[in-house]
Amino acid sequence: MLPDRMRKAEEGKDADGKMRSHHKAFLARWWQLSFGRPEMLSVIKPLPRYLCCAYVTKRPIFIFASSAIRPSNLIQVFAFADDYSFGILQSSAHWQWFVAKCGKLAERFRYSAESVFDTFPWPQAPSEKQIDAIAAAGREIRRIRSAALATLPGGLRALYRSLDLPGRNPLCDAHTALDAAVLAAYGFSAKKDLLEQLLALNGEVAERLRRQHPVTAPGIPASHSQPEILLSDDCLGGNHG
Repeated sequence: MLPDRMRKAEEGKDADGKMRSHHKAFLARWWQLSFGRPEMLSVIKPLPRYLCCAYVTKRPIFIFASSAIRPSNLIQVFAFADDYSFGILQSSAHWQWFVAKCGKLAERFRYSAESVFDTFPWPQAPSEKQIDAIAAAGREIRRIRSAALATLPGGLRALYRSLDLPGRNPLCDAHTALDAAVLAAYGFSAKKDLLEQLLALNGEVAERLRRQHPVTAPGIPASHSQPEILLSDDCLGGNHG
């Protein structure tokens, strides 16, 4: 890291050959990250775990990471520790919204929080039973993934590529169950275009906000009587009881 910092400092000198102030600061603490992202860390630090996915990806694959892990700038972070939020973000509803709204880097998609997450409408009136069903379906997906990764080389990317292969696939079945649970929570019709229904809901939520009417924000709905049951403990970097 030090040689790289020294090279950038040399290349970044001004017309008079003087080193720029920010390069001096980086050299003085060359062993640290250039930008510590204190705002993000203040959000994830109180959590036992947080959701994340690759910033540049063809398909977002969400995992939980221990809050003891400090993510790089190549990771998109979401301050959710619950299984319901995992289920919503890992669903086809969110994936279709992502593909429609994301930026692109060459042939890969870039997850932009501003254009994707901030505009994505969450279910506005899910019942407690529907919330629990989504959480359970999300846990089943992670259980199947963990079991498969114990013997499959190539990690999650290789596992998700198996969804395109013919034959029975437990992960595909688990995603189908999750998508059905999410569709029910939205109150959408399986016979209508999912993206069109999401776009219509986006407009409804925007209008409620404009009129200063209450909306259901991302995360566990406040109406859930036992939010603690939506918090399991599996995550990258260790378990939390």
